[in-house]
Formats: sequence, structure tokens, C-alpha cells
Amino acid sequence: MGLRRMWRSLSERPHNLLSISDLHLGCDLRKGSKSTAPRPNDAQLAQFLEWHASHREEGRPWRLLLNGDIVDFVAITAVPSDDEVVPFEVSEEERDIGLSQSEPKCVWKLQRTAERHPRVFDALARFVQKGNSLHIVRGNHDSEWRWPAVQEEMRKILAERAGVARRRVDRAVAFHDWFYLEPGYLYAEHGHAHDRYSVHSDFFEEHGTREEIELPLSSKVLRYFANRYSEQVQLPDDVDTWGVKEYLDWVLKAGNPLRIAADYFVMVFRVTYPVFLQSLKISRAFARAAEKAIAHSDPDAQVRKTLERFQGTEKQVHQLASIASRPAEQSLFDAMQLFYLDRMLLALFSLGLAWTTSVIVNGFWAKAGALTLVGIAFAALNAVLGAQRQTDAHPLLRKAAQRVSQVLDVKFVIMGHSHRPVDEQVGRGSRYLNSGSWTGRPEAGFPHVAVVGGTAELRRWKGPPLKVEHPVPLPAQHEPVAVAVPA
Repeated sequence: MGLRRMWRSLSERPHNLLSISDLHLGCDLRKGSKSTAPRPNDAQLAQFLEWHASHREEGRPWRLLLNGDIVDFVAITAVPSDDEVVPFEVSEEERDIGLSQSEPKCVWKLQRTAERHPRVFDALARFVQKGNSLHIVRGNHDSEWRWPAVQEEMRKILAERAGVARRRVDRAVAFHDWFYLEPGYLYAEHGHAHDRYSVHSDFFEEHGTREEIELPLSSKVLRYFANRYSEQVQLPDDVDTWGVKEYLDWVLKAGNPLRIAADYFVMVFRVTYPVFLQSLKISRAFARAAEKAIAHSDPDAQVRKTLERFQGTEKQVHQLASIASRPAEQSLFDAMQLFYLDRMLLALFSLGLAWTTSVIVNGFWAKAGALTLVGIAFAALNAVLGAQRQTDAHPLLRKAAQRVSQVLDVKFVIMGHSHRPVDEQVGRGSRYLNSGSWTGRPEAGFPHVAVVGGTAELRRWKGPPLKVEHPVPLPAQHEPVAVAVPA
């Protein structure tokens, strides 16, 4: 019996579901920043949470799915002050680019984020206090949720702000390593597992095997380069679709181009050099086989553990794990493509070939013909390399959603990551919904996914809906009827 049919045989769902993602709370916690003004979108977010906490649909409580990139641990560059007592040491590099991803330092970042966004965390606490539940899925900017101490701190913050017993919060708050699943009905994940530049190299590793979380390539770019210039100019939501022109425009706005270029190439060397060394030592396929044989590890253990409680089959475990992308750190070519190094090398090779040809070949027409052939070859190879550079997450997520819907036989697949709201059909009778981002402008409304009863829809929050009282017969003097509008 398929999972979807199995779901239909179960009792009616006891809750409705809301999914939001990519809030990036704490992203403005910068080194030396003294700003205490509320973040512009905090009021809308708190209003969204408070309204749904008190307004149920069809009488069911809400289950709020925070679907990744909720707290932007990677972008936080603030560090403890000299007189602040903390259970860890701060290196000179960390004072420049922010704390590393170790467990106690991520707890500190979460505490500062709650202080920076008090209204949002108060609203989350009241949401739980009023009988709703909260499920948190880790993304590429908040993979730190995997630390037990960070989960513990989040529950502690909510319990203290809600003024309720800790056991009540423990029952209402859950964390998910990769995905959230309602068998045969709904599947949700952040989506970065399908983006080679955003998936962590230790994504499927057991907890406790490392002292720090290994950042993916995209987060290393943010930490070691973009964070240095975030006060001058922010990276917009569509950065994953940028080409050379957009990056050059950003450089010109950020400051001294020579200094930016120097910082950029230092970062590129720092990120790609370990990948280069690994590629020299041993082939990727042989390295993975050797590591597996030595460690006797099961690469699908985490997926199997997650699916066990849903009675997933061994075939589904392998299929779901195969959908995830290979981290770019495992491929020198992928790492080079992210930084356009492949195109730079091609350009240098083509220039060298053109110069050599102009020296060797005699005669004007012969030189012209040879140089033309070099130019055509360069253009063709450049186009091929450009087509293989996949940094736009949207098509990757859509393809992954279609495959997930087939493997798990679900009706709805919900993701985030791309910052692009989506509601479209994939596969046979399944729909892919992307909850977009809350980092944009409020005019169009903030996107979120609502699953009520047997339907799911992409909604936009512009504030509480206006409520009009039932019509009352007009008095003889035709006085206006009062319309109640919530405060």
C-alpha cells in the first residue's frame, strides 16, 4: 500500500500547517554595530505569528514549520565584548569575521539573536503558549540547529518568554535534521540539500563527530568575503542568479575595487586550495570507497533513522539519499566554476594560443584565419562551461521536488532556499510550493504556505484580514453602520 493511500486510511489530521522560511534573523548583528532599532520586517512577522496563534481554521491548532534559514548564524559577525564572560575563547580572526560554528559559540549567537528580535521571539513563545506547535528544519544558514545545546537554548528561550513549564515547550517544539514528513501527504525541507554549493560536506554524518560544523562553499564565501562588506552593501535575494556584470556592479558599490579584489582572491585561495590538495591525493570515487571501508560507516544511516518511524522502505531510503546533491567541495571543477576560475583559465589559455599562433603562422590571411578559429573555439567552450555552472537554485529544487513526490508518494512538497515563491504542479497530482523569503519588501505581502484540511496554497501576509460585522438594519435617520477593524 502506497504511503499516500496509507495516509488516507489514517484518522483526520489533528492540525493545520503553516510554513515560512528564510527569515535570516540576526543577519544585521555586525561587529561594532550599536543599532537598537527594530528590524523593519519584525513587526509584520510578529503580527503574523500573533494572529495565527489566536485564529484557528476548522478548529484545529496550527503547526508552524520554520523551514530553514530562520537564524542566520553564518552572517553574524558580532563577538562578545572584552568584559563579557563567555565559556570560550575568541581568536583574532573571529574578531574580524565573526565566531566559528562550534556549539557554545552558536548558543551565544542564538542568545544575541533573541535579544535583537525580542518581538519575534515573544510572538513565537505566545504561539506555543496558545496550544500550537513549532517544528524547525535546518537550512544552510542555520545548520547549527543540529547542536543539542542550541536546541536546548531555543526551548529555554521560548519557555521563559511564554512563562510556561519547560515540559510543555518540549512537547510542542521539535527539530528536523533534513526534512519534515507527513506520510503519503506532505514533505517539507529547506532545499539546500539539492544545491551543490550550499549542501554541507558533513550533511549526513552522525552528530558529535566534529567540534565545528563544516561550512559549504556558499557559506564560506559569505563568511570569509561578503561579511567584510555587508555594512557598505547587502547581498540581495537573487544573488544565486548573478552573472559577471552583477558581481562587478556589487564590487563598484562596495568600496575600493583593488582591496575587494585582493580580499576576493585570498578567499578563493583559502576555499579552493584544500579541494585542490584533495584532488591531487586521490580520486573522489576511490576516496569515498576507502573512507567507507575504513570507517565501516553507512552513508544512509541518517535518512534511514528518519524514515524508520514512518515505516519507509529500504528502497525509499536509498532513493531519497540519491536525490541529494554531491557537495561542491568533492569536485575541484565545481569549486572552480563557482569562482569563474574555469573561464579565467580558458581565457588565459586562449590568449596564449592566439599569441603562439600569430607567431608561428605566416601571412595575413593565414594569421586571421587561425585567430578566428581560436576565437570561435573560445566562444564555444565558454558557452559550454557557462551552461554547466548551476548556481540558480530554482530549477534544482523543482527537479528535486518532482523526484521526492514520486519516491515518497506525497501530495505536497514544500521548500525554501531559493527566496522565490512558487506554487506549481510536479509529477502526477503533486504540487511543489516554495515559501519564498521574508527579507524583501512588504508591499507585495510576505509569502508563506498554508495547509488547511486537504488543500495547500501559497499565501501572502499583508496584515490581519478585516472583519465586517453582520449587517444590521439601518435606523430611520440612516446613520452609518459601524465596521469593526482589528487593532
